[in-house]
Amino acid sequence: MDAFWLYLHILLLVFWVGTDIGVFIAAKWSERATLSIETRQTVLQLGMVLDRLPRSALTLIIPSGCQLAVASGWLTLPSHYLLGMWLFAAVWLGILWRGFLSADPKAQEQSAKINWVLNLVLALVVSGAGMYLLMNGDIPDWLALKVLAVGAIFCAGVLLDLLFKPAIDLFMALATTPDDPELNAAYSRALSPVYIAVLAIYAFALIAAALGVFK
Repeated sequence: MDAFWLYLHILLLVFWVGTDIGVFIAAKWSERATLSIETRQTVLQLGMVLDRLPRSALTLIIPSGCQLAVASGWLTLPSHYLLGMWLFAAVWLGILWRGFLSADPKAQEQSAKINWVLNLVLALVVSGAGMYLLMNGDIPDWLALKVLAVGAIFCAGVLLDLLFKPAIDLFMALATTPDDPELNAAYSRALSPVYIAVLAIYAFALIAAALGVFK
């Protein structure tokens, strides 16, 4: 059974990092003032659609990882804890996709706000759990460090959403004056810290994966 959880965990990592690269490229292309504003809007919209996959994978990475750790004998957790994690992930996933699929802007905004709060909660809980596990010494150090790396991913995700909002506001302003050089420059500047947060997520994801492989 541990082979199935390993397979699922790897698939989530692939969908998470792989599709997120598409989001990164779409954001870079949206900066190109040489393209028509319609093309730039379409490219960024495509990036937002692709962004649904890494966000969905993120909700499942904790329960799948814990399930794998338990099945492999690295971690001991009561079955009802695992069930609670899966239920929490399912509710979170439902909230996300309600926002993705709804045509109502209020529902989209509400879903995004709840998602941000849940990301913040997980950033605090997972990072704290990683610190506790590392100091407690009840599990292998590599596993505790992996939990810390995942906690850092949640932290970077919280920061990413905060940084991306000003960039989106500037991009919406470009719809009326797409050739404004100052506005285009401001949009590019606003995206710069967003890219740093995204690269941090990639780095921590690769670290977490390496810890699991080279343990």
